[in-house]
Amino acid sequence: MKHFLSATALLAFASILSILPVSTASAAPPWLNGEYLYRYFVWGPQHLVSKSDDYKLFPYHDIQNPKTAFHFAPDDPKALPASVEYHHGATLKRDALEDLLRSTGTHAFIVIRNDRILYENYFNAYQRSSICLSRSVAKSFVSALVGIAINEGFIKSVAEPITNYLPELNGRGFNSITIRHLLTMGSGIRFRFGQLPWTEETIDYFYPDLTHWLLNDLTIVEPPGESFHYADCDTELMALILKRATHRTLAEYLQQKIWEPLGMEYPATWSIDSDRDGLEMGFVLLNARAIDFAKFGRLYLNNGNWNGAQIVPRDWVIESTTADPGDRRPWETYPAFQTHGGYYKYYWWGHRTSGGYTFEAQGLWGQYIFVSPKNKVVIVRTGNDWGVGPAAWQEILAYLANHIPPE
Repeated sequence: MKHFLSATALLAFASILSILPVSTASAAPPWLNGEYLYRYFVWGPQHLVSKSDDYKLFPYHDIQNPKTAFHFAPDDPKALPASVEYHHGATLKRDALEDLLRSTGTHAFIVIRNDRILYENYFNAYQRSSICLSRSVAKSFVSALVGIAINEGFIKSVAEPITNYLPELNGRGFNSITIRHLLTMGSGIRFRFGQLPWTEETIDYFYPDLTHWLLNDLTIVEPPGESFHYADCDTELMALILKRATHRTLAEYLQQKIWEPLGMEYPATWSIDSDRDGLEMGFVLLNARAIDFAKFGRLYLNNGNWNGAQIVPRDWVIESTTADPGDRRPWETYPAFQTHGGYYKYYWWGHRTSGGYTFEAQGLWGQYIFVSPKNKVVIVRTGNDWGVGPAAWQEILAYLANHIPPE
């Protein structure tokens, strides 16, 4: 998400606002909400100064860790390549790994092979106990909770129409949208990217009552399933469905079903839109430590099994992370990812490889929980900048996974 307007643009927008006619509350568009505008104009510039501290702006729900934590055993750090290769444009570059991490805005970098830590280091004033906000990495946790909720009978199947849980949307064209459409970014709901306050990307991030916005202000622009169009509102609708189906907040459900069973080392928080509405921002801002994100990667590497206990249904993990050969939709957003062999499934990004596939939870500024099933490798990277760009990070992570010798 690229926020925000320049100072000149902000002044121009303020001038526009001053001449707008006064609208009644029922008729006013969401971007004229006073609390929303305050967040946009006041929180927005703060985001520019310290974007990795966005979790400090929003209220949140706590996620408690258990009394006993799981700890990875150490492994031989010499097994990790000291340098990596990747393309910068058409040029093949080779950089020392630590120099690259330090210079690209990286906060945490963890490499795990066969449940053992090969490498764990922190940069740019971060340490193991530092909170790393997740951005869209949070979406993959929502995916896991959906699989658990289906297994527990709270949700019948991905084929259900979303109006089964959101009856307020009945009769407005939403009945043909299924849970699967939400999970595959194919709802057909308008979601415009951009910095202007009336774009859905910005509203979804700053609006103080997401439940009201989701149920009253969304617009359908194409039939569901027609294209891949990345939309944070699809995940937020899924978050609202989870809340209603399980009768628990996402934070409570995550704590009970994942955070405690996995023996997370630290507590976490999940930012909410406001104390009044109390809906987690399911598409972003699950705020935790990198070492605990690594445990989530281990869970998915082992097909949802954690030391003998099936935390996430095995079939759900496989279904979520492998390519769908029948999905031939055109990509309206991020088409280059598809062009280079990528796919998207149930809030996970994947790549077909000669030896199978890799998949990752991925967030803005190059945040990753990367999993290579073939190599039994999990890599976590958090930061406040891409540094070398998304395509380069894909190469870097794959290079490391492929050049770590098997035990």
